[in-house]
Amino acid sequence: MRIEIDSRDGAGRIGKVRTNNRSFGIPNIIFIDVDRAKCPDFAEFIGTYNEKGGERNRIIIRYPRSIWLENGGKENTSLSLPKGIIYPPSMPAEFHSNIENQNWGIISCNEESKIFPPTIKGKIFTLANLISLYPRSRVFVENIVKAREKVGYSSLLHASGIADVKNISLLVYMGIDLFDSLKAIVCARRGFLFFPEGNIHKDNLMNKICYCDSCRRFDDPRDMDFDDILLHNLIALKEEMNRIKFFISKGCLRELVESRVSNSPELLEKFRILNEEFYEFLEERTPIIKKVQLKATLRESLNYPEIERFRRRIIERYKKPKSAKILLLLPCSAKKPYSLSKSHRMFREVIAKSGNPYVIHEVVITSPLGIVPRELEMIYPASSYDIPVTGHWFEDELEMIRRMLKMYKEKNVYDVVVSHLPNELNSIIGDVFGEVISTCNGNPTSKNSLTNLKNILSETVSNYKRMSRSKRLLDDLRSIASYQFGEDVAKELIREDYQLKGVYPNLKVFKGDKQVCSLSKERGLLSLTLEGAEVLLSKNMNLVRIEKDLEIRGSVLAPCVEYADDRIRIEDEVIVMRENEMYAVGIAKMNGKEMVELSYGEAVKIRHHI
Repeated sequence: MRIEIDSRDGAGRIGKVRTNNRSFGIPNIIFIDVDRAKCPDFAEFIGTYNEKGGERNRIIIRYPRSIWLENGGKENTSLSLPKGIIYPPSMPAEFHSNIENQNWGIISCNEESKIFPPTIKGKIFTLANLISLYPRSRVFVENIVKAREKVGYSSLLHASGIADVKNISLLVYMGIDLFDSLKAIVCARRGFLFFPEGNIHKDNLMNKICYCDSCRRFDDPRDMDFDDILLHNLIALKEEMNRIKFFISKGCLRELVESRVSNSPELLEKFRILNEEFYEFLEERTPIIKKVQLKATLRESLNYPEIERFRRRIIERYKKPKSAKILLLLPCSAKKPYSLSKSHRMFREVIAKSGNPYVIHEVVITSPLGIVPRELEMIYPASSYDIPVTGHWFEDELEMIRRMLKMYKEKNVYDVVVSHLPNELNSIIGDVFGEVISTCNGNPTSKNSLTNLKNILSETVSNYKRMSRSKRLLDDLRSIASYQFGEDVAKELIREDYQLKGVYPNLKVFKGDKQVCSLSKERGLLSLTLEGAEVLLSKNMNLVRIEKDLEIRGSVLAPCVEYADDRIRIEDEVIVMRENEMYAVGIAKMNGKEMVELSYGEAVKIRHHI
């Protein structure tokens, strides 16, 4: 079985699975086909009790035939579902060992969230007992996350009996690849129709609210029978799966998930547990750069994996520009990057006229990111996020900013702190820094406020030796490098005697006549040359080893990867090694674990090679 992934978002992924000269897409729904509940014509993936063959365009899961082979060892082009989809949660380890030689296995989900690790990768695993665990949100989420981590990237997870329209996007985001139509059948028997807002009984539908192929035949939904409701449910499942694939391809599956969980306490509970307790699981699967705008619409947006990663890198990796002596705290703007907004153009004009602008370090205070140093404003997600603005700050937002500033202050020291923030934010600034000069009087862009800012900055910067623009730009790039790679790499990658060429933001760093790296306007991060990659190599960071005899020009494919650093994330700068020597530098198109586990797909897009 070979998995070919086209797009990823969170633990959700879309692609193709090829086996026995057949293929099917993921994520997907196994439509159950029995005498009293027929599957729809649009079903790609069918699960049946009956012997059916001949459909060339569909994958048939025969039940209860053998996994891959017909009796007698003859090859079967179908898959086969295990008999024991649901069994007691406590199973001995010997049971799992007995099914390890099969290509469709079962993982027991249980109250202790102890997942028996499969010894064979590259197959399909049904998660048993999820139905019984579904009401217990923490146990339910723990089981899925741990199962996804145990089976790795080269196996599929099948969740049986739990999928409906309102929860399937969250389940895909958590890492489930395959579902079935069992719940659609059960709900149809009980008279419930699937909708994104929840499951509604037909007797509560006084008027027609759906015009699918089944519902449009009825003026009164209460006249629908089992077959009619079932067809509606199956159509609704298929349409939601199509939406999920679209949102994954655009890199915004989480936005669909948030729209679904926002009106369901039980789903929002699971979503919060996933975000608050399994950050590492989601972060590993989240690219460091996306081309789509991040829409932080719910309070849960504070825990977006890319937002939390940004905050952690600010605290754990980032180091302020060495030449910056004065900290200037500024409010955020609706337009991103901030410097393109009207308000920040006003602020920057005042700073430029201060007489010594390059000793001033601008840091933007914002939710949900917390704090954004000016030189990082082009980096995702700071470069592209949107939030609802009411003028009111919630206590959890203020506490997050207060906590970040306290940790930031421990590592980054300034002589003077100037706050050009509204009063509501100034209260926490004083708590953190103690002595702060406040320049904002009401609106930060009012004439009075800007005049105060100009006077204070002009007076304060006069106490410092004049700093050159080129010196400060080099310091800014070193700060970007610290965010991207860590302080140890940054100090070696961009030294004080290196030279700059170009006009901001299109800058290149040279060591003598050799280019080391360049600032990418589109990414906001540093792109390395082979010369710069030597620094990462010396730190044994972001390394990918390939087979020794390979000659690669455009891309490194996953089958060629023998080793990859687990710390590599999608869109990271990576070093390609061959026979313990550097061969190329490029951009990761999979995370490190995927590169090793998958047997198909682009692992690294090469920029420079030897």
